[in-house]
Amino acid sequence: MTALSSEAHNGATNGYTNGSTQHNNHNQSTDVSGARIFANNAFSHLTLYTGNTMRTGTTGQLNTSLKKSNQELVSAVQDTLLYSVDSARVKGSSITITDETSLGPLADDRSLYEVTVKMFYLSATEGTPLSVEQLTVAFAELETAMGIPDIKIDHFILSLPHQSFDENGLDESEVEAFTTEIKLSVLPVWKKLSELRQSGRIGRLGVAEFSKQQLEILKALATAEGVNALAPEMNQVNLQDCCVLPRDLINYAKEQGIELLTHGDAVEILPKNTFTALLQPHLPGAAASLTPNFVLKYSAFITSRGLVAKKGYIVDASSA
Repeated sequence: MTALSSEAHNGATNGYTNGSTQHNNHNQSTDVSGARIFANNAFSHLTLYTGNTMRTGTTGQLNTSLKKSNQELVSAVQDTLLYSVDSARVKGSSITITDETSLGPLADDRSLYEVTVKMFYLSATEGTPLSVEQLTVAFAELETAMGIPDIKIDHFILSLPHQSFDENGLDESEVEAFTTEIKLSVLPVWKKLSELRQSGRIGRLGVAEFSKQQLEILKALATAEGVNALAPEMNQVNLQDCCVLPRDLINYAKEQGIELLTHGDAVEILPKNTFTALLQPHLPGAAASLTPNFVLKYSAFITSRGLVAKKGYIVDASSA
């Protein structure tokens, strides 16, 4: 069984130049117009760890009537850039921006928490596989954020680029296109996730915005001879896409033991133009060239108290 290496981003803590230590005569400033050591650098890779949105107030600022939004993510990224870019760590052409207050181990024993992760792949080119390497990087970055090596994730949701729920079903050409997409783009990552599920690193494995037909297609391809991957165990659906879940999906989920969940995430959670606009005031030298690869959304839920103790986002971006 191939294990994901936590060494993928060891550079995040070794060999980095720290902007705030080089400029220790300057107080940390929220004035984005001020000169910054990194402002004009043309970085080729960026990693951003937001603060714990349960503490920063980002979650509480949201309009609870919003059923489908990326407002929480955008606000969290904006806050992190505003307050933490001056203390960013740079190694070569890579920059890591971290709200340091969000990093570190959980306050209590890991067994008291339920850790849920949703990975949004963002920049896959049509017809090319989702990157297994990016999945490895995502796990390493999550371990940094949570302060837990070889972390076990209780629930892992895979969100595909541009995937939205279609309650009307797929016609013949759409079935063919989706089948090809799963074969060419999704199966390599799904196989790796299945290995992690089978090894105990993931407790339950699921997808987002799949119809009954799409769940059937993924199961058939994943469990085919020679692939030996797993069928999905969860399916997240945004009820703004359909006011009532289709009966065929409900029945299929019951038959297959698939847990149906709801969520409020936007389909395009971090569009390129939004990301560029967020970076521009702080890193104008890199804003236009960096494209987000993935967003990792994570939370730690205290099961005995019914409280979310930690919630945050990791954004990974690179230039072409």
